[in-house]
Amino acid sequence: MITDELKELIRPVVLVQKIIWFIIVGSIIFYISFIYKFVGENKALATSVGGYIEPLIYILAGACVLGSIFYYRYALSESRLSEFMSKDLDLESLVTNPIKKEVDNTRLEELRSLSDNEAKIYSLMFELQKITIITLILNELTAIFGSVLAFVNDDASKIIPFAIGSLVLSFWMFPRHNSLIKKVSSLN
Repeated sequence: MITDELKELIRPVVLVQKIIWFIIVGSIIFYISFIYKFVGENKALATSVGGYIEPLIYILAGACVLGSIFYYRYALSESRLSEFMSKDLDLESLVTNPIKKEVDNTRLEELRSLSDNEAKIYSLMFELQKITIITLILNELTAIFGSVLAFVNDDASKIIPFAIGSLVLSFWMFPRHNSLIKKVSSLN
């Protein structure tokens, strides 16, 4: 399906995606334990807020959940992937250091050895990284909104539906580069 050269080139990108995923999921689990430790034990932490805050938190959390789902499905839809794969690819832009504006000639030669389709798949891995980061941030915001709700209501159990929703979405959106490569390969 893909060459060993491409596998080797995308390995660091895939590793970064998985590290980001584990950090975000770990932070959601941290929010749960933090809320249960401090809100559950320390009743003095809660603050009294007006009645409009709680519905606003539910609306914002719902918007994050819907935004995450819709963006994930849209960004990885067949039409978007076909559009991405049909674009011309500038290999130099993929290997240029954005800060120093220097081209990594070694990496450029490695990319030139790939077929056009494989070079686009390499580029697609960076697109998947962007998609992963955006959706995970939205998922994490859902858990953060649950944390806020638990604090303002002095009820640690308020975080549970937010955290479960956030974790379910995060596990569903785990970066699966192999299935994405298969999907893109079947589009050609």
